[in-house]
Amino acid sequence: MSQISLYTAMLSMATETLPSAFIATDMLGNITHAYISKQSQHKLQYLLGQNIYRISRLMFGLDGAKQIMSSWQQCIAEQIPAEINRFEHTSTHGLQEYLDMRFAAHLTADKVIIYIRSTTESVLLDEEFVCFTEQHESVNRELCIAISNLDFHLMDLEQARKKLAALYRVTAIAQKTVNEHEVLEEILDGITRELGFTNAAILLLDDATQELKARAHRGYPEGICIPIGKGITGYAALHRELVYVPDVTNDPRYISGAASGVSEVAVPLIVDDRVIGILDVESSQEKILQDYDLDMLRSLASQIAMTIEHATHVCKVEVQAITDGMTGLFNYRHFQTLLEREYKRASRYNRTISLIMIDIDHFKKYNDTNGHLQGDETLRKVAALIKNSCRDVDFAVRYGGEEFAVLLPETSVDEALSIAERLRQSIEEYPFVNREKQPNQCLTISLGLANYPTDAISILELLDHADAALYQAKRSTRNCVCLYRRYTNPL
Repeated sequence: MSQISLYTAMLSMATETLPSAFIATDMLGNITHAYISKQSQHKLQYLLGQNIYRISRLMFGLDGAKQIMSSWQQCIAEQIPAEINRFEHTSTHGLQEYLDMRFAAHLTADKVIIYIRSTTESVLLDEEFVCFTEQHESVNRELCIAISNLDFHLMDLEQARKKLAALYRVTAIAQKTVNEHEVLEEILDGITRELGFTNAAILLLDDATQELKARAHRGYPEGICIPIGKGITGYAALHRELVYVPDVTNDPRYISGAASGVSEVAVPLIVDDRVIGILDVESSQEKILQDYDLDMLRSLASQIAMTIEHATHVCKVEVQAITDGMTGLFNYRHFQTLLEREYKRASRYNRTISLIMIDIDHFKKYNDTNGHLQGDETLRKVAALIKNSCRDVDFAVRYGGEEFAVLLPETSVDEALSIAERLRQSIEEYPFVNREKQPNQCLTISLGLANYPTDAISILELLDHADAALYQAKRSTRNCVCLYRRYTNPL
C-alpha cells in the first residue's frame, strides 16, 4: 500500500468514527484539500479553490467566520496550534450544533491544516446531566422540607414512618429508567398502593389544544381530556396552584371521572416555570389531608415533572443522534444499525428484505442553475416525498449527498417494485422550482432495487447489488427503476 493510500485510509477511519472533517488551506486562505465524513472526493471538488473565510461565512455567519479566521491567523502568526472549543451554531432545522476546531500551520508546505469534529451529542448529554443533577438536588431539598414539616403531633410515629417510606419508594422509581411511560405507570402503582388513594392520573398539557390529556391513570376511564380552566384539574393548571377538595360533591368545579371519587387533590407539574401537566389523585371516601400530606404530594409532583422533562430531552437527543439534520430522515450511521437488525431477523425467520437505492438525476446541474440554498430546499422536499410514499414499516434514509435509501422489511420483489415506481412518479410529477431547466423539463430520480434472499445472501451483497442496479439505471435512461439480476434491465 502506498504512503498516500495509507494516509487516505487513516483519514477515512478517523472521519467515519466521528463526524469530522480535515481541510487544508494555503497561506492566503484558499482551500487546497478537503476530507469530510461520508463525502466522496468527487463531491468535494467544488470546495477546492474556495476561500475559507467565504465558506465559513456561508455556513456559520459573519461572527462565526470572524472567530474561525482569528484562530487561523493566530496559528500562522504565532506558529503554534490554535483551537476553538464548543463552537456553537444553529443548523437549518433550528437545532443547536457544537464543533471543536484545531488549527496547525505546516510552514514547510505553506499550509494550514484545520481539523473539525462534531461534539453535539456529547455536549447535549453533558448539559442534560448537569440539568438533571440540579433538578434532582432541588427535589431532594423539597423532600427534606416536606419531611421537616411533618406534624408528628397529628399522627403517631408508626403512621409517619409508613408514609415517609411510601414516599421514598415512589420517588425512587423515577431514578430507575428514562422511559417515560414505564416510570409513570410505576409511580401511579405506588400512589394507589402506598399512599392510599383510590384513583390517580397524570395528565399532560397539549400546547396546541390547551387541553390536559391523561398519559397514565388508575381508576379513571380512557380518553380523559380536560380543557385548561375547567374542573378541579383545569383550575389547578390555570392558576398554577395545588387544589384540595375534601368533598367533591360540594364543589361545582368537579367533573365526574371516577364513580368512587369523594375527595380530590390536583397538583401542577411545573418545569422551568412552565406548567406541563397535573398530578390528580382521588379517594373513595372523604379524606382530611394535613399539611404534611400536601407537602408530600408537592414533592412527588416535582419528581414527576423532572422525570417527564428528563425523558423528553433524552428522547430528543437520541432522535438527533440518528437523524440527518437537513432532511429529517434517518442518517447513514443508523441505517447500518437498521440493516444489520433487519438482516438478522430475516435470516433467522426466513423472511425477505428489499433495499431501494435512490439518486437524484443531474443534481449538480440543478445546483449550478439554482444555487445551493435552493438545492438544499429541493433535497428536503425530495426526502419528504420519499417518506410520504413509503409505508409506516419502511425506513427512509439519507445515504449521503443527493443519495437516499429505503429499507423494506418483509417485502417481496413485486411489492418493492410497486413502491419504487410510486416513489419515482411522485418525484417526476412534483413541481420543483425551475424543473423545466432540467433535462426532460422535470427533476427525476433513478432507483436500484435488490432483494434478500432473491438477489443476495448477505448484507454486503444486498448493498452492493442495490448499488449496482442504481448504477445501471443511471447508465441507461435515468428516471427509471432497475431490479438487480445477472443482466440488470430497467423496468
